[in-house]
Amino acid sequence: MSKVVAVTGGIGSGKTEVCKAFTALGVPVVDLDHIAHDMSAPGSPAMQAVRTQFGDAMFNAEGQLDRAKLRELVFAEPDALDQLNQIMHPAIRLEAIRQIAQYTEAYVVLAIPLLVESRADWQMIDHVLVVDCDEQTQLTRVVQRSQLSEGMAQAMIAAQSSRDERLAIADSVIENDQTLDNLQEKVLEFHKNFSKTCQ
Repeated sequence: MSKVVAVTGGIGSGKTEVCKAFTALGVPVVDLDHIAHDMSAPGSPAMQAVRTQFGDAMFNAEGQLDRAKLRELVFAEPDALDQLNQIMHPAIRLEAIRQIAQYTEAYVVLAIPLLVESRADWQMIDHVLVVDCDEQTQLTRVVQRSQLSEGMAQAMIAAQSSRDERLAIADSVIENDQTLDNLQEKVLEFHKNFSKTCQ
C-alpha cells in the first residue's frame, strides 16, 4: 500500500502549487478541495443535506450551491461552520480513502487544508508536509487571488488554525517565500528524499 503524505498549510500558503509540482513528478494527488467541489454538484446527497440544514437561500435558481453566500454565512456564524463540516467531512474522508486505495505508487499526496482541525480523523497519514509562509504574504496572496476584501481575507485566515499550530504537527516544512522555481526545487528535493524512505 502507498504511503500517504499530507500536504497542508494555511490559505494562500501555496499548497496548490506544491501539489502541481508533485503531479509533474508523477506523484498521485488526492485533493480534498476537489472532492468537496465534486460533492457540491446539484442534487448530490451532500447538497441535499446542506439545503435541509441551511435552506434554499444558499442555492441559485439552477440548484447550484452559491459558494459566496455560504462562505459569508459560515464566517459570520461559527455554529454554521460546524454544521457544514458535520455534513461534508465524513463523506469527503470516505471518498479520499477510496481514491488513495486505488494507487500503487510509493506514496500518494493527500492535499488537506484543515489537517490541524481534523488530525484525529486521518490515522492513515504517514508524513505531514506543511507549506509555510508569513501571514502578511498569506493575506496579500488571498486578496489578489480571490478578489476578496482584506477584511474577508483576514477572517478566512483567522478561522483556520494558526501558523504555530500547523508547524507543531509538521514532519517536514517547505517555506514558500521565494519564486515558483524555488518552490518546485524544494518539492523535488523532498520527493527524492522521501522516495528513499519508501523503498
